[in-house]
Amino acid sequence: MYLQNKPRITNLWSKVVGGENEKWLTRVTVESTGPYKFTLKEVSGGFSLECSGVEINMPEGRLEVNDGLLRDISIERAGNDTARVELFLDHPAECAYVLYNDFPCRLVLNLNRDFIKGLLSGKRIVVDPGHGGKNLGGRGQVSLLEKDVVIPIANNLERNLKKAGAEVLLTRRTDKDVPLDGRAALATNANADAFISIHTNASADRSDVGAATLYSPHDNGSRELAVYIQKEIIKKLRVKDRGITIQQGLGCVSKEIPAVEVEVVTITNIVEEVFLRGLTIQERAAEGITNGLIKYFACGGPGAKGDTK
Repeated sequence: MYLQNKPRITNLWSKVVGGENEKWLTRVTVESTGPYKFTLKEVSGGFSLECSGVEINMPEGRLEVNDGLLRDISIERAGNDTARVELFLDHPAECAYVLYNDFPCRLVLNLNRDFIKGLLSGKRIVVDPGHGGKNLGGRGQVSLLEKDVVIPIANNLERNLKKAGAEVLLTRRTDKDVPLDGRAALATNANADAFISIHTNASADRSDVGAATLYSPHDNGSRELAVYIQKEIIKKLRVKDRGITIQQGLGCVSKEIPAVEVEVVTITNIVEEVFLRGLTIQERAAEGITNGLIKYFACGGPGAKGDTK
């Protein structure tokens, strides 16, 4: 039973704010019915917020985030009238807080994303929305076309990468035919650091589902990039993991440029076609690809050793 005068933590969430011309942050908000004493300290792999004189009035446990910096948040009782909130990070960050003693009371933890900007700043990424014009790509059972759905995913990816300081070039922004060698030439002429082609899977078997990432036969980091992107796509979309494999068609891209083709889901499966029509998957697919690129460059780019398990 809660005492009337004892503050209670009632909500906990995070979001990414800012970017490009603003400070780029992961913002974690701890909401409560009133103020309480707390200490914030850096620990191995993240930060720990120790709260005293407070109860928890929300589900305890671990919340998965995966925003490229913040992997998870957890909240749990740490003793009588005490609670612990932990932030688990994929990369180093500084953390500052602001306390708002309104009702509800909000303790806001701001994690800077400068480390990620350092990884991607100045990187030149070519984003290739597959197909276009008369080249329709796959077609869903309710008429959704691959050439159309990859455009919003590409736009979201461009926005994410620009926030991280990368230079982004799109092979097409409208519904037009772009020859494969023209797409490859854009990457070569730009001396790109990565080539990301966005597609969906199509199958004669309408029960087939899931996402896959294909990589250039030249490799030069392409396989490692595929490993990281595939892992992050599956985390974001929660679909069947179809794995990674070689895509011979990517051989037209310069062997110096890591190149992958991301099949975000299977458009010929009616459930995943409906999924593809929503803004959520279009945003999450782009987030997964972004997070994969972050992990790739954090681990050394073309020299990266991806998790092959």
